[in-house]
Amino acid sequence: MTVAETRSFYPGRFLDEGDLPGDSDHIRPDLLILNQPIASFDVFTRLWRHTRYRICADGGANRLYDMFNGELEALRTEFLPDSIHGDLDSLRNDVRDYYASLGVHVSKDPDQMSTDFGKAMQTISSTPVAAPQREVLILGTLAGRVDQGLGLLHEMIREETRDPSLRLWLFSESSVSFILRDTHNIISGTLSSRYFTSNVGILPIYGPAVIRTSGLEWDVKEWATQMGHQVSTSNHVVEEEVRVQTDMPVLFTIERAALGTAS
Repeated sequence: MTVAETRSFYPGRFLDEGDLPGDSDHIRPDLLILNQPIASFDVFTRLWRHTRYRICADGGANRLYDMFNGELEALRTEFLPDSIHGDLDSLRNDVRDYYASLGVHVSKDPDQMSTDFGKAMQTISSTPVAAPQREVLILGTLAGRVDQGLGLLHEMIREETRDPSLRLWLFSESSVSFILRDTHNIISGTLSSRYFTSNVGILPIYGPAVIRTSGLEWDVKEWATQMGHQVSTSNHVVEEEVRVQTDMPVLFTIERAALGTAS
């Protein structure tokens, strides 16, 4: 396996309080806020700080607006998205009027054959980026309706397949999940950052795969994994670097620790 065939992941860097290494508007990731509960204000603010372009997918704007009800209301104007986009069937009128009055771009795509996630990703893809790789942080959830959760995972692999330079990170209520492609993948810093617990899973939700791992409590070699057969769930990180060789895309998911315990 050559260096060119290795993909490196540092999931903890988006949760750091300081700037990302080499932070600039040209290489920062984008932020996509879905119409799902925002579980942690602290996680949200750190993701926001590290991103350059922020878009709400339709009713995601409601979630953003409502997060600042009560004692956080004075902070609402400090977190204005760049755009709100979708078929707008979920966007409340009061939320639309508020953000539009402050210069937020609100646009409608009436297409009922695509989801608001897909519509938002089209908007993100149309914005220029100078870096060779575009990263998008997705603020969403896998809780609630099972069909929507599985649909989101489906759309992640679809978008990355359409654009090989795209990397998506899903920040759900308790985990960070991302796709490992059919190559040699290195996930670093999960122990030293203290932003994560040791709990991890490698899920072949996109089809059967053969994987080889190191850095986990239960490592495997040339191990066939398939839904309905055998999968690596409830595994544990034991080394600073986790290496996963796979012949097909798999979903890697790791549990977040509470930020208050990550100091």
